[in-house]
Amino acid sequence: MKRVVVFFPSWRYFGHFALPLFARLTDRFEIVFLHTERAIYGWDDCPDLSDQGIETVDLASLKTASFVKALRMLNPDEVVVFDKGWMQDRALLHAAQFLGIRSFHIQHGIIAPLSKVKTQNSLRRGVLEFVKVVRTFWLYNRTLLDMGGAAWRKSLRYQGALLRNPNDYYYNDRDEVQADLAGIIGERDRTFGVEREGYTAEQLVPFGALPFEAAYRLCAREPHRQLLLVTQPLFEDHVLMGGLAAKEKHLREMIGASPLPVAIKPHPREDRGWYEERFSTEELRLYPAEWDINEAILDSSHVMGYFSTALINALILKRPVGIIRWVDDGAYVLNLDGAGVGVSLHSLADISPFVHTVDNLKVDTGHFAYKINSIDVLEKLFID
Repeated sequence: MKRVVVFFPSWRYFGHFALPLFARLTDRFEIVFLHTERAIYGWDDCPDLSDQGIETVDLASLKTASFVKALRMLNPDEVVVFDKGWMQDRALLHAAQFLGIRSFHIQHGIIAPLSKVKTQNSLRRGVLEFVKVVRTFWLYNRTLLDMGGAAWRKSLRYQGALLRNPNDYYYNDRDEVQADLAGIIGERDRTFGVEREGYTAEQLVPFGALPFEAAYRLCAREPHRQLLLVTQPLFEDHVLMGGLAAKEKHLREMIGASPLPVAIKPHPREDRGWYEERFSTEELRLYPAEWDINEAILDSSHVMGYFSTALINALILKRPVGIIRWVDDGAYVLNLDGAGVGVSLHSLADISPFVHTVDNLKVDTGHFAYKINSIDVLEKLFID
C-alpha cells in the first residue's frame, strides 16, 4: 500500500480542506497528515483522526526542524501540499525533490496574476507574528542546509525578498520551487500556473474541487429572499485594517443598507461565537457550522463577498454575485465583476439595486471550475 504524506501548516490552515479529500482514500493508501502546529504556531488544534484511518504527525514530535530528516523518518511514496506560497510548503517540496519523492500540489482556492501585493500594516503583523516568522525561517533554512550549501545559497534571493515583508510570500515569488504535478480547479488558472507558479503546461492537471462537484450535482430550488454574505477572516488576517471593531462596523453598515435580510455562513477560520455575541437573530441569520456552503447559497436569492472560492459555487448554482469594492481591495484575486459574471458593488448604495438582479444563468462555469471528481484524479495519480 502506497504511503502518502499530506502536508498543511495547521488544521485551521488547510487541514479542514484536506480531510474530505483523503478520508475517502484510506482503504487504498496509507495516509499521513503532517503539520507544523506546535513546531511553528504553538497551538495543538489538529484532531486525532486515527478512527478515520489517518495518522497525524506534528513536525515537533519528530524532534527536527528539517523536512529532509522528517521525510526520511516518514518514508512516503508521495507528498501533497496545498499552497506553495507558504514557506513551509516550499521547504517540503525542496526536501521531496532532494530525496526523489514524487510531489503533488493541489490548488486550494482562488489564485490570479497579481503585482507585488503587500498585506496592510505589515509592521504590526511582523511584531505580532515575530515568533512564527522566526520559527518558519528556521525550518526553511534547516531544510535547505540539509540539502547542501548550493541549495541554501540559491535560496538567499528569495529569503531576502521575503524579509522585506514577511507577509507577502503567499502571493509573490511563487516560482521558487515546483511540485512534480499541480492540480488546478478551473481553466482560468492555467495562465497563473505557468507564468507565476513556474509550471509547464504538461505539469498542470485538471482537478476541480469537491465543493464544486457537489454544486454541479445539486438541483435548483426556490430560495429565500435574502442576501448571503460569503465571509472571510480579512480583518483578522489584517488584509483589511481596523481589527474586529472595524469588522463589526462594516457588517452593520451592510445589514443596514440591504433591503433583504442578511445571512452569513462563517468561514472555517472565523469565530462563530463572535457573530453570536454581537448580532441578534433578527439582525443576522447565521447558518449552522455543519451546513454545506452550497446549501446556504441555494437557500439564498443573492450572494455577495470579496474573493472567496465560494463565489464560484454561487455561479455554478446560478445565483447573482456581488463583489464588495468599497473597502481596500488591493489583495483581491477573484475579479468576477471584471470578467462580466459578477456585479461590482462600489458603495453601500449599490446593494439595493443589486438585490433586484435576476438569476445568473449565462455563465460558462467551466472556465472557473472543472466539473470533475477530485478524488478520482487523486486515486489515478497515486496508482500511476
